[in-house]
Amino acid sequence: MTRSRDMSWNYRIMKRVIGGVDTYEIHEVYYNPDGSIKAWTESSITPTGENIEELKKDFAQQLLAFESLILHYDALDLQTKITD
Repeated sequence: MTRSRDMSWNYRIMKRVIGGVDTYEIHEVYYNPDGSIKAWTESSITPTGENIEELKKDFAQQLLAFESLILHYDALDLQTKITD
């Protein structure tokens, strides 16, 4: 994954409706310098690491997503398409 100096990111919980069922997933969300959402991963992500310590660190970072507001995938998708 490439990270730009002018765009920060974090893990966020995103809600979307799949087959009429509310589904919650963790995604990487990227921000513009002004803090507005620029992009997010299309698919949800899972913790990864090259060793157990890296896996624990990534998992701990993903747990922080539960401290932020839930993002609604479809609303963000529409908003991004309108502003692009």
